[in-house]
Amino acid sequence: MSSELTYKDLSEWVYFLDGKHEQHFYMEVGDVRKFGGVKYEILKIEDNTSNGMQAMAVAPVKNKIVDTSEIVIAYAGTNPGDNLDIRTDIQTVIVGSKQLDTSTPIKPADSLIDGQVITAEKFAEAVKNDYPDAVMTTTGHSLGEFLALYVAAENGWKNVGFNGPDPYKILSDDAKVWVAENSGMLFNYRNKKDWLLGNHGGNGTGAEILIDMDMSVPIKDTLKFESHNLSTWEFDEKGRLIIKDTYANKDARLVQAEKIMYTRMIELATLAKKLKASGGGLSRSEEVFLNDTEALIAIESASNSMKIGLEYVIKVYQDAILEVEEIWTEGIQRAKLIGTELSYYEIIDALAAGGATKYAIVNKPTAEYQAKIAKAKQIGESFNQLATEIKSSIKKVKDTDEDLARQISQGV
Repeated sequence: MSSELTYKDLSEWVYFLDGKHEQHFYMEVGDVRKFGGVKYEILKIEDNTSNGMQAMAVAPVKNKIVDTSEIVIAYAGTNPGDNLDIRTDIQTVIVGSKQLDTSTPIKPADSLIDGQVITAEKFAEAVKNDYPDAVMTTTGHSLGEFLALYVAAENGWKNVGFNGPDPYKILSDDAKVWVAENSGMLFNYRNKKDWLLGNHGGNGTGAEILIDMDMSVPIKDTLKFESHNLSTWEFDEKGRLIIKDTYANKDARLVQAEKIMYTRMIELATLAKKLKASGGGLSRSEEVFLNDTEALIAIESASNSMKIGLEYVIKVYQDAILEVEEIWTEGIQRAKLIGTELSYYEIIDALAAGGATKYAIVNKPTAEYQAKIAKAKQIGESFNQLATEIKSSIKKVKDTDEDLARQISQGV
């Protein structure tokens, strides 16, 4: 699957499709460009001059072949120089209207037109119709991530984006049900200091990964929106977004690990779909052939990532259990120093009167953490079982292909 650096680059370059953008760059279908150090071919482009939406769909190029089994759709964010984008921010992101009023005092509009969320969905539908077997992912920045999240939720797709307001209030009822059960497929990286723009709309989709970027932004510089820029994000040599290992980022790192673990399971299930239900044969297209060696490499890579993610998640929860126990013990010790004449049970009663019970501080969160550990282990077991089934199917395919080859060579 595409790296987070690739999603970042796509989120940036899609801005340049806008003819009104100061850095407008001409791109067309069939162009091959590098995003995140990986070659992609542009499959479809739209610069909608009626409502200001820009989007492009791309697929990776592997061994000079376009692999349309994986497609990423990128949506452009707000161009401050485009009045249609500003109207969309106000009317759709803030107010919640899917339609757009483009009227002005000088030129009143006869009726509302389709807003960017509508054309964003139509663009995605067109791509899906052209490539019905593709695994689809969406990305974007700011308004672009708002659109990308909306499209992903409505279609049940993975999303990885940056600084996006949450579109939960305009989702369909079906999409709201889906995000409640599949928020692990949605990665909306947000900067804690980006409270004016990117963090608008709450976190109804569950996509938020709220990161402390350790940025000191003076109040007088708030409206420069530096905390909203794509340039604030950093990536390692493998294209993975860096979340600094600090106490302030404990929750962000845990949420990211949980989501990655969830998507590893989804990716393996996607690989399983490449195996035919009958006979266990590998599915093939005219453009891409998944041979047994490639499949096994993919499984081993996914398995290693899953193992690392699972161990990390469990460790974080175990550390959290120790932490709440330490908080309770430390609280008791401090209470003893304050009320030296009180017995242990009198101290317990006094704390309980103030709402500080061992159940609330230790037992309840511990039970929740233990339940999460059990859920993580269950996902790990399901992953291993599916991986074993896929390996078995691959062996069956290999044996069948070799048998078929022998039959052909013998003229059977």
